[in-house]
Amino acid sequence: MTAAGNPWSWFLGYLILGATGSLVSGSSSRIINGEDCIPHSQPWQAALIMENELFCSGVLVHPQWVLSAAHCFQKSYTIGLGLHSLEADQEPGSRMVEASYSVQHPEYNRPLLANDLMLIKLDEPVSESATIRNISLASRCPTAGDSCLVSGWGLLANGRMPTVLQCVNLSVVSEEVCSELYDPLYHPSMFCAGGGQDRKDSCYGDSGGPLICNGYLQGLVSFGQGQCGQAGVPSVYTNLCKFTEWIEKTVQAS
Repeated sequence: MTAAGNPWSWFLGYLILGATGSLVSGSSSRIINGEDCIPHSQPWQAALIMENELFCSGVLVHPQWVLSAAHCFQKSYTIGLGLHSLEADQEPGSRMVEASYSVQHPEYNRPLLANDLMLIKLDEPVSESATIRNISLASRCPTAGDSCLVSGWGLLANGRMPTVLQCVNLSVVSEEVCSELYDPLYHPSMFCAGGGQDRKDSCYGDSGGPLICNGYLQGLVSFGQGQCGQAGVPSVYTNLCKFTEWIEKTVQAS
């Protein structure tokens, strides 16, 4: 298995010129200046695979449900769980599960880029193990300065795709800074993290992956500036505290 080299599927080609005059790309979903995750330290991490290539990430939030970004929508999916390396055909403790039903948030892309989340129902539930486990959603919204961890197999600072899962620590940015930077795109369904002088970031290929704060799932990688890892330019994450009711109702109804 490899990481896809074509970013079209990570955000369906959205290219938007922001009010600041800088190019904004919805496919900016990335791990820049991170490090190899401790193997299986993120057992909720899911890989969304199409034609044997990674095109997005996701998060196991229930034995039969994966959360991901709505812009990663496909008619069907192969979901890799319990993976550390994308090159191992039969990695011990991993599973490949098919999924043929998914639902985007009904307000996705209304307004543009907002409400970027979807739920994917696995064709069969998975059992918890040492390498596969679901994670709970945060019960409160993020606070500026919160230290969080984002993980994925997206583009590295050297322009290459990693072979093993990458992790990087980021800080949540204030709503005021986020809204000013991404005006007029900013929406309450979003929040920002990263943008420090260390240039740590998520990047192309990480879309839909988890941002974990204080041991809970706080956000999903959504979009950012066209160039990953710019100092002073955080990336945008779906603000999951706004969607707990929709997530619970969707899971229960299906």
